[in-house]
Amino acid sequence: MRIHSFLMASAAFLALAGVASTSVAAEDEPLTLVVGTQDAAWPIIVEQSHVLDNTPYKLKWAVLTGPAAQLSALYSKAIDVGLMGDTSLIIEQGNARTAWTAGNEPLRIVAGWRSPDSQYPPIVTVVRTSANIKTPADLKGKTWGYNFGGFNYLQYVLSYLKADLKPSDIKAVRFGDGNVSASAFNAGQVDVYSGGYGPVKEAIDKGQARVLIQSDELEIPALSVFAARTDVLNDPARRKALADFLARIQKSWVWWANNVPAVQAIYAQKMNQTPARAQFSAQNGKSVFYPLDDALVTREQRIADTLYKSGDIKNKINVNVEFDRSFNAQTVPAH
Repeated sequence: MRIHSFLMASAAFLALAGVASTSVAAEDEPLTLVVGTQDAAWPIIVEQSHVLDNTPYKLKWAVLTGPAAQLSALYSKAIDVGLMGDTSLIIEQGNARTAWTAGNEPLRIVAGWRSPDSQYPPIVTVVRTSANIKTPADLKGKTWGYNFGGFNYLQYVLSYLKADLKPSDIKAVRFGDGNVSASAFNAGQVDVYSGGYGPVKEAIDKGQARVLIQSDELEIPALSVFAARTDVLNDPARRKALADFLARIQKSWVWWANNVPAVQAIYAQKMNQTPARAQFSAQNGKSVFYPLDDALVTREQRIADTLYKSGDIKNKINVNVEFDRSFNAQTVPAH
């Protein structure tokens, strides 16, 4: 079965669309899997790779920027699977009114990926050259743009903790998503930005900004992840479809690595990016799945404990309940 629908809409609209798409279908009709993404180019790239040809289910992509929108769409059942950062559920669980335990957790991470190339740092804290920030300690008193809910937010928190600062020591400016935060930084409205490297790369290349702290220095895994609702995972038919989808996405990463010029053309032609930005997007997005294993959970638990100690999440949590490791066979079969 050929792909598939491609929606760019608000969470409110998707709530209605999701109800319709997940309603009980006739026995001879395939089920529909609704997958959230934050990159409008990605469904086009996956389509061009042909890895989703002849799926035994229907697939709908829903483009929603920012982890907050993805989480809202998941809870409203507008989407079945949402794209966010690996620490998004730490923040979600850490501020939940009801404790998450194995069996009652509403969401679980089913797969995670990032670029393995160290030339492309996933998340950074960047400073404007004009702000005269030489060391983390110089961040005190500066205006700092960030967005809430994912590892962009974690980068912001761990960066000010590295500088031995408190939120009251800086002038924090919270934006709806990382692209808006980056736009404010590029326009000179804030001195500091924590988020993805790509949206501020041009300012860095022009010498208007520089990277102060990379996420790897802060021990942030910085994986992009798919999180699914527990009711989706408990439905045998949807679980089977999700496993098939993830196996196909794993093959799409192989196609991407072998067809970088084609991917670059999509970013340039479909997303109207400059040649330099399109080249970066194509190289930076070339990713591999990483296993959801004990080593990853241990790193995530340290982050959760740090956030609890600093008061950035309300509850001391068990990160392990957020992960469903049963899809490793589809995403990292070599492991």
